[in-house]
Amino acid sequence: MKRIYNIISVVVVFATLLLPSKLMAADAKTTAEVCWSEGIAAYEAKEYSEAVRCFEQVAELGYTSADLYYNLANSYFKLGEQHAEEGNRKFSGGELGRAVLNYHRALREDPALEDARYNLELAVDYTNDTEPLPESFIVTLWRGARDTATSNSWAIASLVLFGLMLGLIIFYLLSNNIALRKLSFFAALLLFVGFIFSTTFALSSRSDVEHDNRAVVICSDTTPVHASPESGSKVIRQPSQGVTVRALREHGEWSEISFADGEKGWIRSSKLEKI
Repeated sequence: MKRIYNIISVVVVFATLLLPSKLMAADAKTTAEVCWSEGIAAYEAKEYSEAVRCFEQVAELGYTSADLYYNLANSYFKLGEQHAEEGNRKFSGGELGRAVLNYHRALREDPALEDARYNLELAVDYTNDTEPLPESFIVTLWRGARDTATSNSWAIASLVLFGLMLGLIIFYLLSNNIALRKLSFFAALLLFVGFIFSTTFALSSRSDVEHDNRAVVICSDTTPVHASPESGSKVIRQPSQGVTVRALREHGEWSEISFADGEKGWIRSSKLEKI
């Protein structure tokens, strides 16, 4: 009897320890859902500052998604335009940089989100970003095909294709009908090719996400980029907010970056935010 009592006591203790974390998780989810609804309502009411606050709170709670980043980017962009309508300079509060940053994050979550890609191109037109180095037609075609889906979607597709291919191989081995055997063989061969491509797309997309060193310049207007990690060194460029760069390495409070055209320089790390 005493042993049963001890077991019950242990169970009660563990349940007591686990209960607060579950309640906190449920509470965070409820708060995120409320903030999301309030953010959508604020955006529709053209209260873009409130929409930004709500969507940022959802992100802080950890409930991120392509839709969240897309709506957050739109809110920042509209907020910057709203400031101009009120008589201030357009994007004077750094909203353009935040908009570009979150459009990039939306596309990282869902490369096939065409609305985010289109709005990103519109936002970049307001920056002084440089033209990227030209890439070959094959690379452009490859990226275009790969980015029609996320890495997870390509991984699921490869598993489905592999399963269908195995089914056709088994059918080929067991069937006595010559015509059906030939058909299943060539169908399995096509599925194998599809499996190779989808697997390669999944691995390539995942690798790009894991090794993504892109960052966006975040400032109210422009910020200097120096030839060396010293404030007294030569200023080689003045990128505006929203310019996308590659963050190569850090040295104290400085980061070495490279621009789309290949030029390198040093910028204060506080002026960058990783995608």
